[in-house]
Amino acid sequence: MYNNKIAEKIKKILKENKDKTFKIREIAQLVHSKKHEYKSLNDTLREMARKKIIKRIDKRFSYLEKTNFESLEGKFDATPLARNFSFAFVITESFDVFIDAEDTLNAYHNDIVLIEIKYRKGKRRYGIIKKILKRYRTKFVGNVISYKNNFFISFGPSKIHTDFLILNKDIAKAGDKVEFEISNWGNKDLGKLPAGNIISVLGKAGEPEVEVLGVIKQFNLPLEFHEKVIKESVALPHFISDIDLKNRKDLRNLLTFTIDPASAKDFDDAISLVKKENKLILYVHIADVANYVKIDSEIFKEACKRGNSFYFPKKVIPMLPEIISNKLCSLRPLEEKLTQTVQIEFNQEYKIISKKVYNSIIISDLRLTYEEVDLLFDEQKSDIPLNIATTLFEMRNLSKKLSLQREKKGSLNFYLPEVQYEFDDVGHLQNLKRSKETESHSLIENFMLLANEYVATLLSKKMTSTIFRVHNSPEEEELDQIFKLLKTYNIEVNKMNNYQKTLQTILSNTNDMNFHRVFDRIILRSMKKAKYSTENTGHFGLAIQNYTHFTSPIRRICDLIVHHQLKSIYEKKNKTIFSFTELRRYAGFGSMQEILADEAEREITKLFLLEFMKKKIGQVFTGLITNINNSTIFIELDEYPVTGLIKIANMQNDYFEYYQRERKIISNYSGKLFQLMDSVEVKVVRVEDDVFLEFEKK
Repeated sequence: MYNNKIAEKIKKILKENKDKTFKIREIAQLVHSKKHEYKSLNDTLREMARKKIIKRIDKRFSYLEKTNFESLEGKFDATPLARNFSFAFVITESFDVFIDAEDTLNAYHNDIVLIEIKYRKGKRRYGIIKKILKRYRTKFVGNVISYKNNFFISFGPSKIHTDFLILNKDIAKAGDKVEFEISNWGNKDLGKLPAGNIISVLGKAGEPEVEVLGVIKQFNLPLEFHEKVIKESVALPHFISDIDLKNRKDLRNLLTFTIDPASAKDFDDAISLVKKENKLILYVHIADVANYVKIDSEIFKEACKRGNSFYFPKKVIPMLPEIISNKLCSLRPLEEKLTQTVQIEFNQEYKIISKKVYNSIIISDLRLTYEEVDLLFDEQKSDIPLNIATTLFEMRNLSKKLSLQREKKGSLNFYLPEVQYEFDDVGHLQNLKRSKETESHSLIENFMLLANEYVATLLSKKMTSTIFRVHNSPEEEELDQIFKLLKTYNIEVNKMNNYQKTLQTILSNTNDMNFHRVFDRIILRSMKKAKYSTENTGHFGLAIQNYTHFTSPIRRICDLIVHHQLKSIYEKKNKTIFSFTELRRYAGFGSMQEILADEAEREITKLFLLEFMKKKIGQVFTGLITNINNSTIFIELDEYPVTGLIKIANMQNDYFEYYQRERKIISNYSGKLFQLMDSVEVKVVRVEDDVFLEFEKK
């Protein structure tokens, strides 16, 4: 809570020490803040920084000199420039600032810059970049092009808005994809491009493996493990000893199996189900990675640097060395494996009557794929043994009940298919498909959710602090805008006190797939992103108060940390194995690496989609209008998971007026209307940094 009295003290102290910066604990001492007042002090400092009363850089605060113009720091967003617009933005903590292309100095995407706000127009602020404070990167990945005896680096669909001049031009040839380091940032006023040298040639641009490698280099992702990490991994025991079995429940005789994608190599979860009199007992077995990856090990330190595994088409960058992720800890069939098991007991009405978690040892009887299980559920021909098939049908019934229970609580279910790639034997992309959410996927998801929820609840009681997976409630204003939009499309919105129930009713009241293709993503974009946090604010989307990530310790650092905390409970250790500060740092880094993985995946997806669609130029497709703004119509093709765009200004012999609230355009001449969910016929006219379409003339 903001405290005016403390704020006045802070202003006075910072003004008297203009040339110094202070951490929050230093300010707490100076203002004589008591321990119970710490939250109020923290809130006051943050609010003062937001209001530009004081200055904040990272975790330090200082006096803010007042000038005629408002000066502040922010992150440069070059997305519009890369799309050939004449402006860019600087993203600050409180608002975005519009920057004309002429006022960007030589800033590039994600650079930290100092700006001066010149004037305001309505809610929009207009500014000029005065200084580059910190470069986001000095190494880039791009394609070599030649022009008039000079060689340049071109960046295609990325957010780098100019070419770079190559100084050591004999290293590569036109058409190569290279890694490049800047030595001179150029001078826009003098018409000089940034220049530098090629570090390495990655291969021929357009080749799938080269494109993936390019993105890996672009995001500075680690391709190899340090020699110390490899040595330590190889030295790990590859057999299970009597010491390993101490205080560990033996579940090797329990019928157990894994269900994963056909392409999976690391299996970190397995499941069992036992029907006993009037009870069902579900077992969720998770690889006991913490047994091998100790907190003081080089492997753990490296995992903390990586944060998570990165999954790309035909390429995985693992968090842990493959000897651990694919062999030692992977729950491969017919191999004894150490696990941590969550055991949940249900009565006849599928109500939970008991839960516990413990160290265990299992043997997976069979490795199943989602496709195999779905064939069984669809009553197609299946090679799954009878005893496992019988168990799967029991699991299916349980999963259906769990889905109903989740729905009753207000859990949200979105239609968000992912892109699936089909490659030929040489590795070239042949086809694109949308993934499908099937019963087998729901079954695994429901069981993992139960395990994660129970572990979060247990740790919140047993530990002074832990890592939660949280999803904060959306802003009321954001949701109201969505509700107004839905009403313009005659979609019933029955507002309740519980926003989860309101959204759930909207999402479940229609089976119209076109509605879900359009509005599920619009609704999702109005929400905040899920993240890791030491503060348990609950998970809005899942309608769960206590939630964490426990089920993927092979590929996520936060799961591995949770495993270590559980082991400290089993072993009845009195000491806190991770401090609150450490947990908060791990949570923040885990969230940051997740965002990085998403960005890298989107970059690769875009590269593959554009390369695929270049072969479709001139072809006609049907599609669905998924969004409209004041300059562009966005259309998702029916045949492929590809969204193309039509520039409204290019729609000849007509003038359209944009209606923001309804997201539609209407012609002032012909009365022609385009709005969300319209089915249209379009032709692919060109593929550059986007897929450009035009309406097919009839």
